[in-house]
Amino acid sequence: MNQSGYMAKSPTDDDLEPPAWRRLAKDAYYVLIPIVVVLVFWQMFAKMSGISPVLFPPLENIWNALVHTATEGTLWADLGGTFLRLFKAVAAGSVIGTIIGALMGYFRDWERAFVGPLNFLLAIPGTALFPLTMIWFGLTEMAILSILIYEVSLTVMANTWSGVKSIDVSLIRAARAFGANGASMFWRVLLPSAMPSIISGYRLAFSRAWRIVIIAEMLVSVSAGLGYRLFWAREFFQTEIVYATLLTIGITGLLFERLVLRSAEAMTVNRWGTVRELE
Repeated sequence: MNQSGYMAKSPTDDDLEPPAWRRLAKDAYYVLIPIVVVLVFWQMFAKMSGISPVLFPPLENIWNALVHTATEGTLWADLGGTFLRLFKAVAAGSVIGTIIGALMGYFRDWERAFVGPLNFLLAIPGTALFPLTMIWFGLTEMAILSILIYEVSLTVMANTWSGVKSIDVSLIRAARAFGANGASMFWRVLLPSAMPSIISGYRLAFSRAWRIVIIAEMLVSVSAGLGYRLFWAREFFQTEIVYATLLTIGITGLLFERLVLRSAEAMTVNRWGTVRELE
């Protein structure tokens, strides 16, 4: 109670949370510091090791190659091509995996029908199917997209199945008591309750697809893409472009994971208390 005779309002969890800009600055600090340390050691080793710059170029050579590809437009064309393939596959695979995974988690017959094939296919990495897809579709975009959709749909399916299956039975019974069934049960109860697991599945699926699309672009004939640029630079022994492309792949994946996927997870998983945010 304060001096005016009113009860003081106890702070809530939102009041105790640090401002968004401070959390963002803290995340940026912990992300950038290791990168800076690695770059410093890289430059020292490149200058002092005596290794030819053709094999281990210093940072200024890599930076010049990165600026050159950005200036002539190949960098943006490669980024656009890779992300276009990635988003097509992630969108299609996420829809397929979410629907089938939710049905597996809610209906026993669906679970019995799909759990065996799911476990079988999860044991086969997507990269192992490249020879088969190239036989089916040739060296085309469809060979890449089919592998990506395969990997994304299986990952999302497994996470969604686990999330729906772990929903408290009393919650489902209460929803039925209030008349929820069929589509209303699916959209209003199952999906919201399993959303933390589903979001985690999306995040994991994207990270897997990101690695696979780079490999696929090195094997399949495409006109633009980060993997294609790696293969092209290796063919012409342009080491600086190889390192610049690898740097682009790492930074782009890191930024997308931290700014997009991590933010989506924070709005669901951490906020709903399923996973505790580390201090």
